[in-house]
Amino acid sequence: MGLDRREVSRWEAAKYKLFSSDAEDMQKAFEKNGIEFLPGTGTQGAGVRWLKPGQKDRFRGAQFRAARAMANLSMRDLQEMSGVNRNFVTRLETGQIGALNLETLKKLEQALARLNIELTAESENWGAGVRWTVTEPFSRPAVKED
Repeated sequence: MGLDRREVSRWEAAKYKLFSSDAEDMQKAFEKNGIEFLPGTGTQGAGVRWLKPGQKDRFRGAQFRAARAMANLSMRDLQEMSGVNRNFVTRLETGQIGALNLETLKKLEQALARLNIELTAESENWGAGVRWTVTEPFSRPAVKED
């Protein structure tokens, strides 16, 4: 793509302005690697998912990483919101978990759901993914003036 890792990290942290041509190149690179970008609809927000079913994602670690990235959460932020230790989150996202308690995953899912993010299931036609459950996730409610 012509972007180095530091540029991407600064862009992800909203510390770097990504030119539209760079954004297009980045999207094409993801799509080339089997990621589909989902537009918002009248009832749901935008998201991403694997283009094809059958991707190996033990315990959905890649899904949780994508959801955490959508919410722009650090592992510490997710720990505070969910009560799940960030060392566990690191092992989950990097595929270094041998076994786990399903209640732990439920805590993570519930924390993300409070931020209007859902982990979507794989189907016969496409892979698992993440998306906003609201059409305008960054809009703020109107403030009443006295």
